Amino acid sequence: MLAGEWQNFKSETVNAVDASKLASKWQALSSYAIESAGYNAPELVLPILKQARNATVAIVQQAAELHFALPIHQNRIFNSSWTTPLTASGSPHLGEGLKEATLTAFLSAQTKPFLFQAIPAEGEFHQQLKRQSPRYETLELWERACLRPIGTYENWLQTNFTQKRRKEFKRLRNRLSEQGALQTEILGQGVAVDSFTEEFLQLEASGWKGRKGTAIGADANLADALREALRNLHAAGKLRFWSLKLNGKSIAALFAIVEKNQAWLGKIAYDEAFAKFSPGALIILDCTEAFFAEPSITQVDSSAIPDHPLIDHIWRDRLAMISVFVGPETLSKKRFNFTVILAKQKLKWRSRLRDLYYQIKGKKRS
Repeated sequence: MLAGEWQNFKSETVNAVDASKLASKWQALSSYAIESAGYNAPELVLPILKQARNATVAIVQQAAELHFALPIHQNRIFNSSWTTPLTASGSPHLGEGLKEATLTAFLSAQTKPFLFQAIPAEGEFHQQLKRQSPRYETLELWERACLRPIGTYENWLQTNFTQKRRKEFKRLRNRLSEQGALQTEILGQGVAVDSFTEEFLQLEASGWKGRKGTAIGADANLADALREALRNLHAAGKLRFWSLKLNGKSIAALFAIVEKNQAWLGKIAYDEAFAKFSPGALIILDCTEAFFAEPSITQVDSSAIPDHPLIDHIWRDRLAMISVFVGPETLSKKRFNFTVILAKQKLKWRSRLRDLYYQIKGKKRS
């Protein structure tokens, strides 16, 4: 990169309305970014942005061409990539061709420490960020379940599970079939997604999330954003959706986002009246088989918490995730270090309080 080339790039933040005007450019950027960032696909995040407060999009452009896009939170002490109940990763779209100049322009525009939350530790973006950031510090590092579909689904089943476990999955499906007509409905191209979405929202609201008030449907604006986002993703060919149905009624539903050769699981919901048949596990197996049938997909991120009680025992591959603080050289090292220490202390106390809560309630995190 020629010295000073980055100064020809314009780094700024825009609101939801202005970000929507960049939708076509953002979609084009996602096709040649150095790393897929499905949870920040414009088809998904733009509808959510319209319903969110204090959320903006950081962009870098050169001559009206978009080279970087990332939804962000602007806070008093530090800014960060933006995560919501529907977006579990903070990876941006960064164009391949001029990545060094683009990233330098973004970093140079920061006046506070910036936190990239939940990005793949071994991914191309994190490696580029680590090479270029004058100020860099890890906040948190963890692993979560993922799927790397190599070979055939049948071989994966044989390798991944004991004969006893495979028989148990078969028994559960057979017992469900005894209750009536059982089938897995898969969303196809040209088929309207709305019925899948409504079934999912109803299933989620009928369970513990509905009782707790954390189901997506409990927030009308968020539910509307999801409806629009799933329509957008489906139209762009970036959505996969499965519904496990018994006598025509959905008892489990799951969707995933696909971008280039990667995928991310979205939300899962199931009818708790059928919990003894493990419909959640069965629909994960259905989606796993479907991913093996798409040879272009090389990795599926579960988007789950570490040690998740369901997905961790089905998908045995692991994806290292990291949250890192970065900043420009012009940012005081003392201020940068103080922010990192403060954030680490907050994270530690939050984790302790969360563990104490689940211990008191006698529950497992999920």
